[in-house]
Amino acid sequence: MMNKNKVIVKILGQEYTIVGDESREFMQRVSNYVDDKMLEIAEKNKKFSTAMVAVLTAINIGDEYFKLFDDYQKLKAENERPTHELEETKKLLEAATIEIKKKTIEYENLLKEYEDMKESLRNTEANYMELREEVNRLSYELNIKNNKLKKEEKINEDLKNKLVQSEVKLVQTKKELQEFIEAFDNS
Repeated sequence: MMNKNKVIVKILGQEYTIVGDESREFMQRVSNYVDDKMLEIAEKNKKFSTAMVAVLTAINIGDEYFKLFDDYQKLKAENERPTHELEETKKLLEAATIEIKKKTIEYENLLKEYEDMKESLRNTEANYMELREEVNRLSYELNIKNNKLKKEEKINEDLKNKLVQSEVKLVQTKKELQEFIEAFDNS
């Protein structure tokens, strides 16, 4: 069983004994915060009873809490968005990489076929015209495939850059969230 900490605090001139799992310093800090808020309200409204001051203080602290909680939720959502974008970019990158591999194989096969045809053309005069037409066709297709491959490589490079940007944005957002959480925990 955990040891309970006990601290005596003063809130609006009244002493209270607080027992909790948190450190004494934390409990004292929370009590000082509540005391400061209650003193602020009591000084502005001298006619209010202690109960009224306590209720107004609770409302003000609740207001602060919900505003901070809303800010936290927004930051959390902003933090999740780059992660989602990163996952989508990774999926696109994987698909593009697979497509580039297919195009590369097609390109290599066409290149080999082209080279084979060139060799065959050198060895035979009888089919010179037919082979020349076939080589021209394959050369044209090779150029088209080569152009497509270059475009796919460009798309792949763009996707890699987006991935890097998304990862940088994710790191920055996580850092901002961590700083916010630390600031929130310290307040």
